[in-house]
Amino acid sequence: MVMWLRSDGGQDAAIRLVRKYGLLEDAQDLVSMTTQRLSVALDRRTGPLPAVDSTDGAIRYAYRSMSNLAIDLARRRRSESTALISMARITPTTLGPEQSAISQVFIEELFTALHHVTATGFTCSACNDRITYAAATEVLHLALIEGSDAAAGETWFDDVIYSVVDRYHSGMSRSNAAQRQRRSRCKRCVMELLQASLKHIGVRRD
Repeated sequence: MVMWLRSDGGQDAAIRLVRKYGLLEDAQDLVSMTTQRLSVALDRRTGPLPAVDSTDGAIRYAYRSMSNLAIDLARRRRSESTALISMARITPTTLGPEQSAISQVFIEELFTALHHVTATGFTCSACNDRITYAAATEVLHLALIEGSDAAAGETWFDDVIYSVVDRYHSGMSRSNAAQRQRRSRCKRCVMELLQASLKHIGVRRD
């Protein structure tokens, strides 16, 4: 399965899936993430996989795994976009005296919610909880300072998270692909924490 994923056939399949689902990840990322997912799943098994008794069966299983991962990534991206839109809607466009007061109250409520959600057991298996919390707080600071024009976009959001992730992992010698995977995993954790915090203070995502 791993040999096929890393072959030209696996790369071509990854390229098609990336295009099909409009993923931000590139084909190399998808192959690497699928390989990691398969390795974890196989390590947990105590017996052979059902219906994988030939090379063709192994290729089909690997492709299904990669396709399922691509679908998961596409769903997460839609969820992330929904959360960003929610943040844009509740962030004032112009910070006059009244809007500044509202923003101050909101950020205090959301910081309290972040702390509460984290303290009551929020964990993300994909990223360090300390990194997730630090990145989430920086996102809130920037969103509320810059206003809804920033919150409606996504580049700034990625930049904030990636800078926190890289800062915590500074000095680590890892490949570019590994760095991209680490950033992607932590971004999903930050989104989950922000969504949980917004829900805690009653912000609806509709």
